[in-house]
Amino acid sequence: MSLGDILQLFVGGITNGSIYALVALGFHLIFRSTGAINFATGEQVVLGGVLAITFTTVLKLPLAAAFVITFFLAGAIGLIYERISIRPVIHFSELSIVISSIAVSIILQNSIALIWGKEHIAFPPFTKGSPVKVLGSVIELQSFWIIGIAFATVILLKLFFDYTLLGKFVKATVNNRTAAKLMGINTTRVVAFTFALSGGICAMAGMVVAPITFAGGALGTMMAVKGFVAAVVGGLSSSSGVVLGGILFGILEFFIAGFISSGYRDAIALFVLLIFLIIKPTGLFSSDRKK
Repeated sequence: MSLGDILQLFVGGITNGSIYALVALGFHLIFRSTGAINFATGEQVVLGGVLAITFTTVLKLPLAAAFVITFFLAGAIGLIYERISIRPVIHFSELSIVISSIAVSIILQNSIALIWGKEHIAFPPFTKGSPVKVLGSVIELQSFWIIGIAFATVILLKLFFDYTLLGKFVKATVNNRTAAKLMGINTTRVVAFTFALSGGICAMAGMVVAPITFAGGALGTMMAVKGFVAAVVGGLSSSSGVVLGGILFGILEFFIAGFISSGYRDAIALFVLLIFLIIKPTGLFSSDRKK
């Protein structure tokens, strides 16, 4: 295998890993605020793609406007999701939240199929032009968008959590909801905000990946599985961990697929998940001090 082939696999791994990192962040936010896994995450990713394609190709809005509107609309849907199906059961148990999220996943899946159909929808790349050739490898322009948006999201989230009052309220709530409530923080609103933020981030993942994998269709399930694997690899309780887990898992997936067979890529995700759940269920980058 040539240097160009290795670089191709590496860039492909970082590209897909960046998408997994965004999805993993969605899992992380809900897990830290509720203690449960959000099984509607995959459908929220698909929702972002179909909303964006509606705004860009049907309503003919500029890409930037479609991006912003999709983010906030998906966030608003996340708020509705929390208010209707999570808030009434959040005081019972994590299992109640999980069951509610499964119900919302089914509702979203069928709603998307009813409105946009069950087939994949072609989504044009954000930037038109020829791929960039580097040392014998060919890098699609969309890869730069995906990696750039993923890292910009991580930086903005870091700044938000560290330097804004609401961000500090969120950090306090996800670390210890009971203690935060005793300190006077409205944890109910904070949890609702995390659902909105998670919905918006998942929608961004759906938007940036759509030009590569198409929008709509059955994308949600596999994106949810791989995003969850990324979160488990990095450590569900650590925001920086899930991002690093996504990047590492994306690179691992591409290199194993490149050296063995691309037909095993999806199976690799489940295998890695199984290994980590057995050997190190807390993830590679988890710690007692959650960030």
